[in-house]
Amino acid sequence: MALNIPVAASLYSMQVAAHQFRQGGRDVYYFVLDMATLDGVLPQRVDDSIVKEANRKLTPSHAKNIQMYLGEKQDWLLGAMLLGIAPDAVEFESMLNNGSGASNFGILSIRANRANTLRIFDGQHRRRAIQDVLADLADRDDGSDRLGELRASSLAVVMYAEDDITTLRQMFVDASKNKRIEQHTVTRFDQRDPFNITAVRLADESRLFKSRVEMERTSVSRYSQSLITINQLAAALKTLELGYNKRPSRSVLDDLMLKRDDLYFRCKEWADLFLPKARSEYAGLLNGKIDNADIPEYRTTTFSYSVTFIRILAACYRLWMETHNSWDQLADFVSEAELGYGIGRGLLVDAGMTNPEGTKLFARRQEVERAIHHIMREAEG
Repeated sequence: MALNIPVAASLYSMQVAAHQFRQGGRDVYYFVLDMATLDGVLPQRVDDSIVKEANRKLTPSHAKNIQMYLGEKQDWLLGAMLLGIAPDAVEFESMLNNGSGASNFGILSIRANRANTLRIFDGQHRRRAIQDVLADLADRDDGSDRLGELRASSLAVVMYAEDDITTLRQMFVDASKNKRIEQHTVTRFDQRDPFNITAVRLADESRLFKSRVEMERTSVSRYSQSLITINQLAAALKTLELGYNKRPSRSVLDDLMLKRDDLYFRCKEWADLFLPKARSEYAGLLNGKIDNADIPEYRTTTFSYSVTFIRILAACYRLWMETHNSWDQLADFVSEAELGYGIGRGLLVDAGMTNPEGTKLFARRQEVERAIHHIMREAEG
């Protein structure tokens, strides 16, 4: 992303202590800037007109999320911004290392007449978020010291001596090839999401789910002795609380974070009371008639242990409790349903979730929603 930095009256537009090293055949400079200085070095507001040469289009909502994160979290964390600059726009004067020769630490200078070659090739959303959070806090002028704290906070910058846009685009792709954090790991480690917290707690404490939640995979294998993965459990709890395919607003998440125990006990009632009454396959796990080692075999004959079916039950429970004081009638209806494979007719066949001889459930949104409403109608009688 080209940034047209105004030419300074002096020879250099910026001088900063930096570490110089080589990587991929080019010079690289690592340094740290506080956010106030960053505003001076990269002064233009990042928007669609500015990022037309960037590797991907700016997504304002993504930048907004980072802005809110910076404004609200005291323990925030941002990764380094990656910049490219024309090789002849920088000068590096190394420091002497105890008189024995040049070191890789020194003063990096950006020449004012070449500073407009500076480009961000990874970090435009962070840059936009920093600009907006500082401007927003300045406009509030509420006497808070949050603005001062952020302006004094620093961000790491890695600047590559490279200005060819095609090469920078390739560098962006190469830098993005690091393995993404798997969703099950996010669920286990993210302490800012009430559904993740509750899922982990249920995996530790629920009579039904304890020792039956897969913590190291994002999906349950056919031969697994687990009922569900930790990320799938978190998704089911979200359905249980909000409804199928509903996304919580930030205010809802904040409220649930403050009332995590209430959320946990609602989810635990569904897990340890409703589900065992709704299906004998769940009750059998609690009373010892079904062992965890039997789960893979059951998975080949009944839909009861299907993750999709568990989520359907969460959605039905959510809808039912909107208009009923008790879930007993719903549980009794589900308990009597035929859920075996290849039976020709059955609850999920009639609901359009599988074929008469099917051994898999359809999982597309419209089919799941249709099945949920079918079960609700039939349960009402």
